[in-house]
This record gives sequence, C-alpha cells and structure tokens, in this order.
Amino acid sequence: MQGTQPTTNKQRVSAGAPLAVLLVVDSAPLLLRMKDIVQSTPGLRLAAAFTDGAQAIDWLLWDRQGFHLAFVDLGLQQGNWQELAARLNAQARAGTLVALGDHLWRETRELCKAHGIPHLLEKGDVVAFRDFLETQTR
Repeated sequence: MQGTQPTTNKQRVSAGAPLAVLLVVDSAPLLLRMKDIVQSTPGLRLAAAFTDGAQAIDWLLWDRQGFHLAFVDLGLQQGNWQELAARLNAQARAGTLVALGDHLWRETRELCKAHGIPHLLEKGDVVAFRDFLETQTR
C-alpha cells in the first residue's frame, strides 16, 4: 500500500497535542466523510476543510497554527493543486502533504514527488485514509 510510512521529520509534533489535519477535497460528500473520520480519530484535530484550492490558499494567509497533515485532491475543479501544494510547502509551520488521486499509477506518484508531496492515496478510499491517519497517530 502506498503512503503508509510515518511522515517525514518536517512534521511538528508536540507531546500530547493532537495532529492538525487540513483537508482540500473537491467532492463535498467525500469531504464530509473525511471530516467525520478525522474528528472521530483520537489524537487528531481538524485544522480546516475546503472544497476549493483558492479558499485554502486564502486560509493559509491567516493561519498561525499550521498543520501536521494536509490532504490535497489532485482533481480540484480549478486545477490549482500545484499552486496549493507549493504554498503549503512554503509555509513556515508546514507539515506533510498527502495527495488524493484517482489512480496510484507510478506517473502520478512521480508527479506528486516533483511537487513536494511524498504520499499518494486513492481518492475515495476511506479505509486507506483511516489507516494512514491511524499510522500517523501511533
């Protein structure tokens, strides 16, 4: 399974503090399901959730707490996932990015790595999403 290793050293973890999760997913029903999973998983808190990359970029301008994990949909309507990934990686308190793609093809993984996204999960696979989160909180 791709993307189940613990996150890189870039992750900011305070002892006992919940991991902040940012979700940017184009599909509103999927976003709601993912939010439910984050909120029901001990050791996690929802930093923010958006269905639009531009809204997430605006949020980044004002956010002062940062995030530990950011899930970015590669199928965002405006196609601005690359700009969003660059802005997320440029944050002073940036965490680890995880791409959500339609396929786990090698070309997609390579594209994600080129944009500073080390992990790729299949979009809509809530079991893989939950497993990834549980691995990160261990």
